[in-house]
Amino acid sequence: MICLSLAVGACRVDDDEANEPKFTGDPEYRVDLFEQRDPVDGTPTFGLWIERLELSECEGYGVDASLSVSNGKIEVSIFGVTKPSICAGDSAAAQQFLPIGNLTDGVYEFSLSLRDVIVNQGSLTVTSGRYILSLPNAQGVIVDNFVLESLPDGIVWGYASTPDEASQPVADNFIADLKTLTTEHGLVPGFYSYFTLSGTGDIVFHRRVAPNGPSKLFLRRLSSSPDALKSILQNYRDSAQEPLNIKCWTTEGEL
Repeated sequence: MICLSLAVGACRVDDDEANEPKFTGDPEYRVDLFEQRDPVDGTPTFGLWIERLELSECEGYGVDASLSVSNGKIEVSIFGVTKPSICAGDSAAAQQFLPIGNLTDGVYEFSLSLRDVIVNQGSLTVTSGRYILSLPNAQGVIVDNFVLESLPDGIVWGYASTPDEASQPVADNFIADLKTLTTEHGLVPGFYSYFTLSGTGDIVFHRRVAPNGPSKLFLRRLSSSPDALKSILQNYRDSAQEPLNIKCWTTEGEL
């Protein structure tokens, strides 16, 4: 049996900070299946990415949630949000990754509740690295992606920011150099936690990692050594003429 409770920040805050929340069934949280990668070695951990739809007063708010995994049942409860010890920055959504962990193939009973006032019942099916959530007529939450595909080894994804005209050709050169170390990704369309790949090959980054402004996106399969990739990244990031802000994730860790 696994029991887990997450509460980020100094204190817990009710959804309605003055009164007990009154759930109407309208969506209050957004929930996604998510396979989070360790930034050091890329080890995947399956769980849920949870965000409150209403913005909090500043950045750093977390989601107060608990998890129980026992006898083929997964029970998730959302209680509210947690306030950071120091409130700074612009208004932002309270957010939290709730790790569930590695699951063996099978069908699990799944429940998602909001303070035990709303209880959504369904199932989670795990088959060879694919996760399928069934949550009929869910209330209080929005689930954007009910099917999650796991990333195979060797995948590289990210973006190079292009905030001005001068950075655009530099980013194009980076992408061209990246292609010398990589091949086409070969992924089927679907949702892969960090991004969604459409049937036309378009890439849409998950809101957790999406760039804030204009960017050149990339999704490739590494055919060279990680050190060669690190070298190219360093050259473009450290360039004295036009340094690039590049975010790069791989199934072996973040570079």
